[in-house]
Amino acid sequence: MKYLPLALLAWVGVPCGAQTHCSPNALSNTASHARSLQEGLKQIKVSEFDDFPAEARNQMTELKEALVRVADGTLACAEPSADPASLQKQMARGLEGTEPRATESKSTSFGGGDVSVRVSRPKDVGDILGVVFSVGIPCGDDNMLLVYALRDGRWSEEVRWQAPPVDQIPNAFGDFFLWAVISGPEGDHAGLRVAVAHGTPWCTSRFSALAIDVLSSEATPESPRVLWHTERSYSRGDSTPSRMTSSGDTFEFRANADCMHMDEECFERTVIYRYRVDDRGDVHRIEPIATHARGFVEEWLEAPWSESLLFVAPEADQTLQAVHDEFARPGTDTAFVSHSFGPVRACVAAGTYQVQINSRLERSVVGKPGGESTLLPSHYFRVRETGNGYLMVSVPTEPDPDCKSGNLMPSKSDQ
Repeated sequence: MKYLPLALLAWVGVPCGAQTHCSPNALSNTASHARSLQEGLKQIKVSEFDDFPAEARNQMTELKEALVRVADGTLACAEPSADPASLQKQMARGLEGTEPRATESKSTSFGGGDVSVRVSRPKDVGDILGVVFSVGIPCGDDNMLLVYALRDGRWSEEVRWQAPPVDQIPNAFGDFFLWAVISGPEGDHAGLRVAVAHGTPWCTSRFSALAIDVLSSEATPESPRVLWHTERSYSRGDSTPSRMTSSGDTFEFRANADCMHMDEECFERTVIYRYRVDDRGDVHRIEPIATHARGFVEEWLEAPWSESLLFVAPEADQTLQAVHDEFARPGTDTAFVSHSFGPVRACVAAGTYQVQINSRLERSVVGKPGGESTLLPSHYFRVRETGNGYLMVSVPTEPDPDCKSGNLMPSKSDQ
């Protein structure tokens, strides 16, 4: 799995000048220039396995700057009560945009002619508008976010978030692109905070990496301060993340992740990414993190220990970190540990469950096809419901006699 480089955290584009004034003629010229750049990108041939040529990178950068000017010019002429749908139609008409399309061609046009725009107003926030431009690239799209706030009766660009000049497909902000406004410590937009999540487009693999960033507006919109950044794996299947919600200082979205490493019958699992941003700008993961007890155990093992520690019961002992680290330990070229699910059982104590995970050491042996497989001790993860999620209580290698209900999540072969 290729994760997103930290260089994607920020990229400073062409600095903005003074606030744009309403000029329909200038806006028309800007939209015409954007259309010309789109047509130029259409003519550039790019293979899905090659880096983008310098010509494509440069025209893509120019196109994004032109799109910013289109948005600035449109918002300069917009009333404070402007309707997002009307603004979106106005920009789309000016760009003659179409929905981005993926292509399965091994050698294709760059796709820069496929540009779409989405304008929205966060729920219950009347003086914020968000504009997302999507620019088509082979096998996906690259997205850019512009957030505007109402200042003295005029729309002012506050935050811009985009990839650095895209030199290859996996460096684009694509697949999905979600954002939400988070309330700051002052309760106004003096320190505007925005959460953004995006995926990584590929031409082949079903599984990829997503990035989550929490941004704070600074002196210039091109350089928002990154309060927090993380990268996780996700599935690019049929359930691509489509919605991010926020309430006060909390934001949430859901994505599917790979659970094939656990069991051949489990292909994907649902992960709940829910975070709270405190007054200092520190980001904390909060419940829930999964939809059921087994999913909680998987995400508890997959998440960084700094997050998993937040979901440990007060009475738990110090061995839990050692278990977490054991499951996170990578294999080698000649040996690795495989895992499979055992039963999920309810315990005598109400709201307590035991999730069994079996393990085997797989080793390659010269002259022995298939190598050797050695059974390792199973782990019995004991978790407790909290009302909004679960806490990890203990992880013994022997089953708890108080957890002896029937299997609550039987495999297909058991049914």
